[in-house]
Amino acid sequence: MKLITGNANVRAAARDYERYSSDLQGDQDVRDYKQLPLEVDPPMHSSIRSLIAPVFTKDSLAHHEPEFRTLITALVEKAKAAGEVEVISQLALPMIVQCLGVVFGRPQDVDEWYSWGPDTWITDEDGIRHGDHLDRYLKKTFDELDAHPTDDLFGQVNRAELDGRPLTRLEKYGIANLVLAGGRDTVVKLVCGSLSYLAHNDKLRASLAADSDGLPGFISEMVRFLSPLPMMHRVDKQETTDPENPSFVWLSFISANHDETAIECPSEIRLDRGANPHLGFGYGRHSCIGLHLAQLQTRILLEIWLSEFDAWSVGEDSIVHHNLEGYAHVPSSYEKLALKLHS
Repeated sequence: MKLITGNANVRAAARDYERYSSDLQGDQDVRDYKQLPLEVDPPMHSSIRSLIAPVFTKDSLAHHEPEFRTLITALVEKAKAAGEVEVISQLALPMIVQCLGVVFGRPQDVDEWYSWGPDTWITDEDGIRHGDHLDRYLKKTFDELDAHPTDDLFGQVNRAELDGRPLTRLEKYGIANLVLAGGRDTVVKLVCGSLSYLAHNDKLRASLAADSDGLPGFISEMVRFLSPLPMMHRVDKQETTDPENPSFVWLSFISANHDETAIECPSEIRLDRGANPHLGFGYGRHSCIGLHLAQLQTRILLEIWLSEFDAWSVGEDSIVHHNLEGYAHVPSSYEKLALKLHS
């Protein structure tokens, strides 16, 4: 499969949806429908995205910030009382699902979402990659919404129309799947990477604690460095001769984010880059719809964390690094991150 690399090349390919199409279905081993609007091209992409985009805008999310702070403060206080924390299971994942419960208006589903673990397709219950639990949830949820309409996000999706017609059940599943599965591991990696990095960098930790205005720049740098979504595939329509056997290409976001021609010393975390040209949240029409939510959650968490703890140390970690040539220094995923806390 062809790999498109480099900051400029990946940007150009991400914009060129007429050649590099998103009209495909990924994760075919665990689902039989498309994630929407991710896996369609304009104009359908824009039409579907507009159905859910309002809940992910900066202004909309700002209304939830006080509740986010309350939820995250409780998680940090619990960690403080224990003197230690396993970041994924006790901090990052609870934060993610609780904030989604607020944004989606479905707090009753938070415990179930949490039970799926950091990778939506692999539950702690059996450790096998499949979509059975998510399929059961989606069917139950939309069956209930058919019988008892609600005004939460999924209730709105259930009533929504696309170009004058009701959404099909599989289209509803595709939208709900995306907002539940997409971004979960991104925020887990961002939180783990940020707390791990700050544990080993006293000067930067003290600087951010003294002036939280530096946090957005730090978070942007961590997203760039970690590249939570390292690659994404597209159909190369120019090279495809048989629609039943499409020619795929990979857009390498990690190469774009570590491109020395676009980013000076990309292996370093620098807060003085100014306009950061990273593609950590994708690029163009298909940029991550939840990017503002990811940034807001992480900023609030780090603000509260830095106000409570002068220092912390890594007690135990289990990190999988990329086996991609040139990026072995970049974590691919965090399986465990245990911190010892010093208030």
